[in-house]
Amino acid sequence: MRQTLTIPFPTPRLATIAQSVLNVDKELRSDQVKRVISTNDANLVVQFNCSSVKMLRVSVNSLLEMLIMVTKTIDAFDGME
Repeated sequence: MRQTLTIPFPTPRLATIAQSVLNVDKELRSDQVKRVISTNDANLVVQFNCSSVKMLRVSVNSLLEMLIMVTKTIDAFDGME
């Protein structure tokens, strides 16, 4: 089961920050889920290759929960350098 998720960000810089943060956490079931995170301009692109629909759902849900945390952190701290 292959699926691609594209998430727009306001700028390419913020998409790259999200990519860097999300790449730290690897999939727990790497034998059943392969996830590749990249950027395309201001878009975060996540490609999933999963052994089943259930594993795809679990993996996408986990990624979206982490992405919520990342975007809230970016909102709170971006520009405070």
